[in-house]
Amino acid sequence: MTRRVPGLPAMTLLSVATAAAAVTLTGSAAATASTGSPSAAASPGQVTACRQWQALRVTGTSGQRFVVRNKPSINHNDLGMCIADPGLRAAFTVTRSPGTAPSAKVRAYPYIGTGCFERACAAGGKGFMPRVSSLGNYTISWATVQPRESGVWNASLDLWLGPRSGDGASEVMIWLRYSKPSWWQRRYPAVIVDGAKWYVVPHVTGPGKHYISFRRASPVTAATLRIAPFMAVAERLGDLRGYYRLWCAQAGFEIWSGGRGLAITRFSITR
Repeated sequence: MTRRVPGLPAMTLLSVATAAAAVTLTGSAAATASTGSPSAAASPGQVTACRQWQALRVTGTSGQRFVVRNKPSINHNDLGMCIADPGLRAAFTVTRSPGTAPSAKVRAYPYIGTGCFERACAAGGKGFMPRVSSLGNYTISWATVQPRESGVWNASLDLWLGPRSGDGASEVMIWLRYSKPSWWQRRYPAVIVDGAKWYVVPHVTGPGKHYISFRRASPVTAATLRIAPFMAVAERLGDLRGYYRLWCAQAGFEIWSGGRGLAITRFSITR
């Protein structure tokens, strides 16, 4: 989620049956919750996070436990992002941008998620980590706010998979929207997953590591997605293995520039 994807040769159109699948991950071990800096300009009842990697433990409408995270880019060019949560609920808003000047690299990825990532977990340990080959009816549902003229960013779901928790052998991203023109449309193949058209953009990140993104042809602000069909495409293309476990799911925004006002208003996982 911290990379720009180089161009690859155009590929033929793929088609994938909408197999039953959806994603649910329950929470995991304890995360740190704390208030942020006064400069975050939080409204009454909000909890802010202005420190890099700061985590807030939150609770969804069905009692599920999640983590809201002020996650900077590994490129070290986050200039000071703040996020605010409305009373430790399953939502957040970017209240201060990680940088407004154009950037070739991602500055930050604020998110709400489950599982464990970089020492921050939802409550209850690692939680249920399904194998790719047995996702069943796991579904992730979330909604966003995407202000106009709010910079360069994508609204996306970030899925981490590997043989065990913390082993990110494969990263699968599902983009709902990119704030700039979709430059990949004539360069990459498309798939039909769960009734919608997605462009498939792969990127090799290192020996034994894989990244692949599904970018929606018709941008939306909210989605309820069955995950197994996406995993079937990624496995078919050699980007993951059926025995890998889905150990972390995050909904957020990759921000290259700007981003203030971007928000997640709801997030839930069912199976």
